[in-house]
Amino acid sequence: MSFSVRRFDVADADAVAALWAHAFPDDPARNEPHGMIARKVARDPDLFWVACAPGPDAGAGSASDPPGSGVGGSDVIGALMAGYDGVRGWLYHLAVSDQHRRRGVASALVERALAELRELGCVKVNLQVRETNGQVRAFYESLGWSEDRSTSLGRVIGDAP
Repeated sequence: MSFSVRRFDVADADAVAALWAHAFPDDPARNEPHGMIARKVARDPDLFWVACAPGPDAGAGSASDPPGSGVGGSDVIGALMAGYDGVRGWLYHLAVSDQHRRRGVASALVERALAELRELGCVKVNLQVRETNGQVRAFYESLGWSEDRSTSLGRVIGDAP
C-alpha cells in the first residue's frame, strides 16, 4: 500500500475531523475535532501530521480540491498530534481509517513524531491509552512502549470552546 506522512495542512481539517469523529465516538465534548484542530494550529502547528494515500486525482492538487480531500489530490487516512514542553513530549489522538489499519500507517506516524521530537531535544515521550482499549495498548507495546508506573491525574478547567 502506498502512503506518505507529511505535516498537517489546513486543507486537511475536515478529513481529520471526520477521521477523529469516527475513531473516537465517545470522546468528551471538549475534544470536538474541529475545535482541537483549531487550537493545535493556533498554538503548535508543526507537531501535527497526516498520513495520505493517493486519491483518484492525485497530483492534481488545486484550490478546487473538495474540502477534506487533503492536499494535492491525496486522501487523509491517518493523523497524529504531538506536543513538547521542553521536558517531555506527548502523543495525542493517533487514528487511522478502518480500511487502512494494519498496513504500517500508525507506525509511520508515530515514528515521524518521535523523529521530529528527538530533533527538538526531546528525550522522553508519553502517551495515554484508556484502560479499556487493549488493542491500542498492544499496538504501542509492539513498537517498544511500556507502562510507566504512575498515576495520571487530570482536571478539566472550564468549558471547551
